[in-house]
Amino acid sequence: MYKALRDSLRADEPPAKPPSGLKKMLERLEKRYSVFRIAEFAIASAIGFFVTEVILILSVLAFYHSTQVPRNTNSSLAILGIDALSFGIGVTVAFIINEHVTIKGGPQKGSTSWIVRWGKYQLASLLGNIIIIIVQLGLLATISLSPVYGNIVGAIVSYPVTYVISMQFVWGVRTLGNK
Repeated sequence: MYKALRDSLRADEPPAKPPSGLKKMLERLEKRYSVFRIAEFAIASAIGFFVTEVILILSVLAFYHSTQVPRNTNSSLAILGIDALSFGIGVTVAFIINEHVTIKGGPQKGSTSWIVRWGKYQLASLLGNIIIIIVQLGLLATISLSPVYGNIVGAIVSYPVTYVISMQFVWGVRTLGNK
């Protein structure tokens, strides 16, 4: 009975309108360049980065009572520990969002286990995080830029690398260069 009712409702619906010019253009852009996936990944990464940044700011304030950190070597070791904790948590947040929003259960090369994909995502993000930390500590050492701000610059520099490696290594999704 439910099926017959559902089919009769569909029969009464007018035929779907062909997509508008803008919609066609957006569909072509998505199909060819995955612009929406890139944007969704960027939003998920930004949320994870925000979590990382909050943890980093609160930790720097707790240790140094300011967002300014001394240039000496001891502060770099403390910053590395804070970075490891904050990046681990922030990357996990970004992974969870990407799993549910960006990928939506789409193509996943190899493993279907959530924990294996999470581990691969952590490894893929490690390269991006290394780039962030190098930029962050380099800016701290050369121009005394606080790690709070160096982290932002490093994140911008590392985004393309993190996107491509994550999509291919974790989920097996073809990226821009592989179309």
